[in-house]
Amino acid sequence: MIGFHIDMNIAQFTRDYLAKWLQLLAELGYDTIIWEVENNVRWKTCPECSSPDAFSAEEFREIIDLSRSLGLEPVPLLQTIAHAEYVLKHEPYSHLAEVPGEIRQYCPQSEELIPFLHRWIAEYLEVFGDVRFFHLGADEAWWMGQCAKCRAYVQEHSVSDLYINHVSAVAAPLIAGGITPIVWADMILHHNEAIDKMPREVMLFDWNYDIHHGMGKVWVWGKEWFADDDIGPEVLEDFGAYLFPAGDEPGRHPETFYTADFLADKGFRTVTCPSSSSYGDNVFSPRNWYHMINTWDSCRKGLLGKLEGSVLTSWTVHLHPWELQLAPIEMAPFVQRHPNAAIADFQADFTERHFGEKDDRFWRACGLLSKRCLLTHTASLGFDKAALPVESGHAAATVDRLRREGRLEEELANVGARLKEYETAAAIFDELAGSAVEGRDLIELWHLAARALAVRARSAGLLLAAAAGHVAGAQDALAAERELRGEYDRLWDGIIRPARCREMLAWTFDSVEAALLELIR
Repeated sequence: MIGFHIDMNIAQFTRDYLAKWLQLLAELGYDTIIWEVENNVRWKTCPECSSPDAFSAEEFREIIDLSRSLGLEPVPLLQTIAHAEYVLKHEPYSHLAEVPGEIRQYCPQSEELIPFLHRWIAEYLEVFGDVRFFHLGADEAWWMGQCAKCRAYVQEHSVSDLYINHVSAVAAPLIAGGITPIVWADMILHHNEAIDKMPREVMLFDWNYDIHHGMGKVWVWGKEWFADDDIGPEVLEDFGAYLFPAGDEPGRHPETFYTADFLADKGFRTVTCPSSSSYGDNVFSPRNWYHMINTWDSCRKGLLGKLEGSVLTSWTVHLHPWELQLAPIEMAPFVQRHPNAAIADFQADFTERHFGEKDDRFWRACGLLSKRCLLTHTASLGFDKAALPVESGHAAATVDRLRREGRLEEELANVGARLKEYETAAAIFDELAGSAVEGRDLIELWHLAARALAVRARSAGLLLAAAAGHVAGAQDALAAERELRGEYDRLWDGIIRPARCREMLAWTFDSVEAALLELIR
């Protein structure tokens, strides 16, 4: 399986943009699309959750038919325990939540939940037609065991039992119908006490976006990071044979992607999952090398060994379009075609194909946009997968909190350092646009991201300085933000459906503009 994950939770793509990319993904060599549709189809099972721009079932079925015609096997993804924000934020479904007022997770002990999910799965199958796989999500369910009923169950059994029983119940009709259920692997790795009870018909997607070979540490779900030379006996007892398959003698480095081997050895069909976009990215550009090195190593693990393949995830809450994620997107097919290549070979091939020359300046400029500062990423801008409105005073309140915490100087220093990097990147992209034989459209997109980050860093610096008593330049900063907003409105038009485009612009710009306008007044 060489798969690409389409996340439509935030970026509600137009049909034309999806069609263009499905064609490109097929040409690159992908064979599978994971469709995380969420509220982008007008579902009968949950009509309240549908986006104003949602496709009709028939419209989306045509997109699925196109996917199949291109040789891209469609796999529906319906979140069945956590990441339920788009459902639970609506009052008719709030009683299904694990914690009252917490919209991110269903209660797995709710008597109404399994029938509700089974009805929805059946509706998905009506839209998608005959499928071999069905992804049930089930990642990041961090609130398990918090309601009274679940807490009592966990005390008698375990969180692992609670999770596995829920997944098994949701998956049962799929298994009975000969369809392979899929879940993300993080929770079964985090709570693995009862792992042997998980049905082996369930395929596991083993994701981790923060790891690569040679990083000097390993991630252990449920226990966090361990230095290579300080992996404790409690970890080695469970995973030693997979961390050190050749023995843990001095000089041996642990296998970074050991969890995939552990799961496969337990009898699960296992797929590795890197990412071309994830939490921590700036909203205008990804951490390019961060995702490239993770994707390179994860794809090699999934595609070149005993596993079932690799699926590249692309979480669109971070807003930058797929064009800026093109390097990781092109990696999986390259790894399969060139199993003995090095990542430097891929980089040289990429720039030569896209720009007509082997030019490391492109990679350097992309890298200069990877670090974040105030108001350049989702956390400081105040929006997430819940897709709720951001208060107009959010940016001003964030700066005021930093003032009260005594962190203005620290943040100003970071903003200043990042601004220099963003401006340097913009200058490099300018040079590349003048010298590249081809590929100027791609360079211009990166140049826009560099300019956007520079504009935002200047705005953040001005707001921080104003909180310290130095107010100057707010009018120019506001004008630059508004001009930038217009550029992104034009960029997203044709990529994102209209209602969601307006929301994305509001999340990205409204509170920053409001804070600058307040300074002018």
